[in-house]
Amino acid sequence: MATSVFKSEEGRQALVACYERILGEASARFALRRRVVGTALGKTHVIEAGREGAPALLLLHGTASNSATWLADIPVWAGDFRVIAADIPGEPGLSEDRRITLASSETEGWLVSLLDALGLSSVRIVGMSLGGWMGLRLATRHPERVDALSLLSAAGLAPQRVSFLFRALPLTLLGDWGLKRVNRIVCRGIEMHHDVEEFMLLAGRHFRPLLEPIPVLTDAELARLTMPIQFLAGEKDALLHARASVERLKRLLPRAEAHLLPGCGHAVLGKTSEILEFQRRSGPRAAQL
Repeated sequence: MATSVFKSEEGRQALVACYERILGEASARFALRRRVVGTALGKTHVIEAGREGAPALLLLHGTASNSATWLADIPVWAGDFRVIAADIPGEPGLSEDRRITLASSETEGWLVSLLDALGLSSVRIVGMSLGGWMGLRLATRHPERVDALSLLSAAGLAPQRVSFLFRALPLTLLGDWGLKRVNRIVCRGIEMHHDVEEFMLLAGRHFRPLLEPIPVLTDAELARLTMPIQFLAGEKDALLHARASVERLKRLLPRAEAHLLPGCGHAVLGKTSEILEFQRRSGPRAAQL
């Protein structure tokens, strides 16, 4: 049996309780639908908002996180789109407790089966970090299923920074003080909401981090991308080579809108309006928005 991504059952319950509380508070602020659908990797928990017949916008969070990442964005985007945020399997959400093997075809297999289960022939994607890589991976394997991509600190365009592991691993041995220090490195340039800080601290205590390197996409793979692409990365990203990612994307896909954000770290938040504007004018049904 595969090892759980949680260090203990008590830890899993603590993370689930925190997530459920955050979702409950969000449901009191705006209309939020929740369900679990069957996919190639088992159950996938999704949260939805917006009109059923509107163009679909799929949100994919980063590792050590879940769909709470998007709760500040969803009410805004739901005015134009059917917004669907999926908890990635093997991450601290409410989907299957089974980590995806990134060096296999499991990522695109999961996403294709998820779209099929949701009745979607194609979708626009907003992806952060690991979720951005997953969006890119699906778009290179099945470009007909992806109408537009908004990528925030997406992995897969340049190698990860090995130096971050050497900085972070010793700090994780120093209890909550060290975990908070790691989180500040990741979230450089932004003020964390107390809910975000609480969840990140719980994840540091109870979640087994992703250790498999995220594969870098080849030039040939990236050449398959013909859909509109928006890429935003922080100049001070401690996890990824952001400048190299932006430069490579501009070189290979000159029509992509790639931007390096001054003073920003790995966590790119608060770009709700920029992403909405891009998605409104991108994709096959843009004229209807």
